[in-house]
Amino acid sequence: MNKEILRIDNLVINYGAITACKGVTIHVKEGTITALLGANGAGKSSLIRSISGIVKVSGGDIVYLGSSIKNQASYRIAKKGIIASPEGRLIFNGLTVEENLKTGAYSLKAKKELVTLPDGKQVSKRISARKQREQNFERVYALFPVLKERRKQQASTLSGGEQQMLAIGRALMASPKVLLLDEPSLGLAPIVVQGIFKTLSKIKQEGTTILIVEQNAYQTLKICDYAYIMELGKIKIEGRGEELLNNEDLVSAYLGKKTK
Repeated sequence: MNKEILRIDNLVINYGAITACKGVTIHVKEGTITALLGANGAGKSSLIRSISGIVKVSGGDIVYLGSSIKNQASYRIAKKGIIASPEGRLIFNGLTVEENLKTGAYSLKAKKELVTLPDGKQVSKRISARKQREQNFERVYALFPVLKERRKQQASTLSGGEQQMLAIGRALMASPKVLLLDEPSLGLAPIVVQGIFKTLSKIKQEGTTILIVEQNAYQTLKICDYAYIMELGKIKIEGRGEELLNNEDLVSAYLGKKTK
């Protein structure tokens, strides 16, 4: 059974007199895709931005691997392995695709990991930041071959879908333990969205935990393990993605008509 890696506990977020999150609790298990769904204004993006330290929390707690990270600086949270791919992609237009990806690896540092030898013995091996970056480039280019083809192009010349791939790839360059995705399907054609969501399933299979905020409920429920539906700052319903996907009345009540 997957252990809990991230917990949002009775979270309250205020913007002056407006309360965006009203005591929200969610659990994210390691190696899964957890979805936070709902219409515009539900409080989804405020919640995910609070995890990465961009939005300050008024009450409750954010617990990562057993320790509170509530209201910590964004760079400290990123160093712990929580990496965000923000809404709107926010790529660097003045840089090439490869240079954009490289910016995602700035926080990498040498680390030690156990390596199994042919005789079955495990030894500790030091992996340099440079080696990790090379490995991450290989991973991103395998997941998004078009980025490898266009690695010397200016990022601004990419299509919207390719820019979204770049934004996700840049986040993966930091070797995230938890990948936060804020509206990755925004403004993209349905066929492009389908391709990106298939890749998200591959990223999960490789061992990266994903927390995704989305308005595209139908596509998200198809790939997520567990989902929470927010409405006006509160969790209204939760359950396994497959269960919610098959409950058309419930989904349409909170999320509107399905779009394939």
